[in-house]
Amino acid sequence: MKIGVIDYQLPRGGVERFVEGVLDCLPAEIDVTVFSTGWALNGYRALAEKARRPIHLVDRPIVTQRAAMVADNQATLVNEEVFDIPADLWTGIDIAWFPWVTRHLIPRQCHLRTVATIHDMIGVELGEFMAEKRDPLGRTGAYYNMAMEDMLMRRLCGSMAKIVSVSKRTADHIVRTYGPMTRTPDVIYHSADHMGQFTPEPIDGLGLPPRYLVYSSSYYPHKNHENLFLALAKVKAENPAAFLPLVLTGWRTDLIRSGGDYRGAYLKALLDHLKLEIGRDILLPGRVSDGQFRAILQDSAGMVFPTLQEGFGFPPVEAAYLGVPVAVSDIEIMRESLKRFGIPAVWFRPDSIDEIAGAMARLATEEPALRAQAAASIPSLSGETWVDAGKRYLAAFQDQLMIASMYEKYGN
Repeated sequence: MKIGVIDYQLPRGGVERFVEGVLDCLPAEIDVTVFSTGWALNGYRALAEKARRPIHLVDRPIVTQRAAMVADNQATLVNEEVFDIPADLWTGIDIAWFPWVTRHLIPRQCHLRTVATIHDMIGVELGEFMAEKRDPLGRTGAYYNMAMEDMLMRRLCGSMAKIVSVSKRTADHIVRTYGPMTRTPDVIYHSADHMGQFTPEPIDGLGLPPRYLVYSSSYYPHKNHENLFLALAKVKAENPAAFLPLVLTGWRTDLIRSGGDYRGAYLKALLDHLKLEIGRDILLPGRVSDGQFRAILQDSAGMVFPTLQEGFGFPPVEAAYLGVPVAVSDIEIMRESLKRFGIPAVWFRPDSIDEIAGAMARLATEEPALRAQAAASIPSLSGETWVDAGKRYLAAFQDQLMIASMYEKYGN
């Protein structure tokens, strides 16, 4: 079977781990070709270099659609793009897999030979919230993104493409919002067993304190850094014995130090206002290697994860795989992800500063007991592997190929 991976954005972080985990665990006889370009192709090139299987890379520029903001009679293009996928990419492959289908415009005649993974609908569900947190150009982009994601999802859900979600919560939301559907989405969960394959690397040069909490995420608005910083300041002022510095890892979090863009400058100004000192109260190593990420996690007193919404929520599961205590937003998706593995957690409402502060204080003061509870869940985590996920994706590819072949042979 020849699989064409079509992806023109490759979000960094959890999606990279997901793509690598699935591709590494497909049978060796499956031929994998990635079609991409630019920044996304560079990510796949790095992924291919460490993959345990051959991955062919095709640099294929395509047409993209973008909106423009007009102000003072001048038009400026927004950053968000819709990727207009040409039908000829399906030539020479059996099935096209979109590991992050968001904002990819798929030709209708190609839906039958398509498997599309939907991680979340955050751009639509929290579209207005995301827009309000950005500068005028970014706000325009967020509204454009919200409208286009909604339109493309309706188009996809009305087709014969196979849709795969990474959680039941997202699958149920898709059915409620875009149904009735021709076919119910499959749910194929992620694994965290890649953490066992990462060799810890030295982190002495990162300047981390002896004890700290960690939050691993990008700096997007739905990651809720504002409430986290307010809660951290509250612990520092009102309960200094339970205060631990906070280490932020993840894509673009280093921009908080420099204030290098609108979001980074906003968060930096908030830290200044709260008198939280970067380098002492907040540590910003930014994007780190896999080995450093493991070392940072396993040396931490715990992970705090105050997200407003997720598709799966990798970091708390990764932390639990190492026996690290977690404090997590009490939202439906995180309940689902942690319950599957029997992961214990300190729960809090992500809109409550008091509850986030209380959760961080518990991680700091009850670490031994919480760590013992976390360690007890490791065996169940080890039972869910990327090999299992790879088998389920292979079955999805085979199922879709069979359906496409029947349609092409016998008509509609």
